[in-house]
Amino acid sequence: MKHLRLVFLASCIVAALSAEGIQENQFYAPVNTGSNMTLGFNSDDLDDFIGDLIGAFNSEGTCIGLESIKDEFFTMALWGNDQGTQALDGLTDGESPTFAILKNNGTVVSVASVNNYSGYETNALVVATSMALSGCTSASYLEYHTQGYVADVDDGSCTTKTYTLDVTPELFQPITFTDNNMIIGLNDQTINLFEGGSIGAFMDLDGDGTLDCISSAEIPGTDNGSDGFFTISLWGDDQLTDEADGLVDGQTPIFAILTQTNHVLAFESATEFQGYAVNAFITFNEIIFDLTIYGCMDSNYCNYNPDAEEDDGSCEGIPGCIDDHFVEYNENASCTLEGACTTLWKDAYQQASNEVSTLSSENLLNLSKISQLEDSIANFSSPISIDIVEGWNIIGFTLDQAQDAVATFEGIVDRIEIVKNNDAKVYWPEFGFNGIGNLIPGQGYQIKVSESIGGFMYPKIAAGQRIALHPSVPQWVIDMPVEMHPNDIKSLVKVVNLLGQEVDVNETPKGSTLIYLYNDGTVKKELR
Repeated sequence: MKHLRLVFLASCIVAALSAEGIQENQFYAPVNTGSNMTLGFNSDDLDDFIGDLIGAFNSEGTCIGLESIKDEFFTMALWGNDQGTQALDGLTDGESPTFAILKNNGTVVSVASVNNYSGYETNALVVATSMALSGCTSASYLEYHTQGYVADVDDGSCTTKTYTLDVTPELFQPITFTDNNMIIGLNDQTINLFEGGSIGAFMDLDGDGTLDCISSAEIPGTDNGSDGFFTISLWGDDQLTDEADGLVDGQTPIFAILTQTNHVLAFESATEFQGYAVNAFITFNEIIFDLTIYGCMDSNYCNYNPDAEEDDGSCEGIPGCIDDHFVEYNENASCTLEGACTTLWKDAYQQASNEVSTLSSENLLNLSKISQLEDSIANFSSPISIDIVEGWNIIGFTLDQAQDAVATFEGIVDRIEIVKNNDAKVYWPEFGFNGIGNLIPGQGYQIKVSESIGGFMYPKIAAGQRIALHPSVPQWVIDMPVEMHPNDIKSLVKVVNLLGQEVDVNETPKGSTLIYLYNDGTVKKELR
């Protein structure tokens, strides 16, 4: 639509309107009641309706405004009620009419709202620059693709669910022709609604789990010279080649449409189709988008499909506990069964230990079984206690999942001076700096502490839990005397200013006070 700049006589917020219940026979020329207001339309939202009619209706459903939609700015007269007659033949002051669009094919489109319009006012002029249309708003339904416009407000008209059946837009590619085929005639006007899109047939020819394109063609529309009827070829397997490059007798491919908006809509024929047959011809006079979904309908298997409507015999895989940290671990299970994993090995160990302490003499024969259980538990979940001495230590990270260094050492952080990994990256609590990130299972770390820590055990923290740090410079560092001529060069971790911000020495102005942090836990303060 062309845009026209006008001074609006009204600046009202969106008025919620509804055309529910408006029928085709209500779109008739309104009565000239002697008073009206002018409503201008300057909206791109009507671009899909050029040449159709837009009407306005009062509370009794009387048409009080009608105009043909143009590809430019246009106006409509909204007629007010004639006070000299008893009939309500127009709008009353302040009344907001119901708007609707009548398409050339007889379809009525509801208008949910018209902006900048708050109600009838005799002799007023208002220009609407946008409109909200009612319709199907979900691309998962057929009505979204066939209504011919993009709806803004859902009106409950989405009824026919669509499926892709694993067909993707990328699969609609030209194929290599083989030496045999069959012809499919398409004689359903529904397909022509997707003019300019593509239609294709697909099959997993080599059993690798990926669909192959058997046929692909552009949808011509109703003006193709055959009133919309057209054909596609299904190509058969070439017997002279080793690879599967086409259909064999009896195979039924997946049929799908690729819309111009890049949506895939799988369909099947209402006509009985026995599958591929060389040189055969069949016409699909009706196609169905609301497909019968095949799959495993038994919830006792891993590939159970709750949406399946007909069992295809594909059920496989036993659900169970697949986490070997639990007593219920099942090595034969293929997927997780909710609630199957209940008892951790370490909890079972604690329970067994408690039972041992209360055994009577007659039950001591069971000690050998308990001993075997304890050996199994030890292999999975026995905690490792570490005695950390004052000064430097080398310790390993004994848990089986990586976790944040700051959160892991939170319980002893007041005694940690510095922690280093094998790449010389450090966690320095006093400076609020974590260069290590996560502790990695099986890796060793150097840790310097201010006093000994007996029986330290790594805590297992929640997955993804992290403690954020904010780098800062302790007061004791700020109070250090400035060394004018340092004569000892060490391995730097970073250089910061008095605000704790990391800086580049070469880009720092002369006279700035800098703090050098070394990997052995020492700190130096210098004047640049």
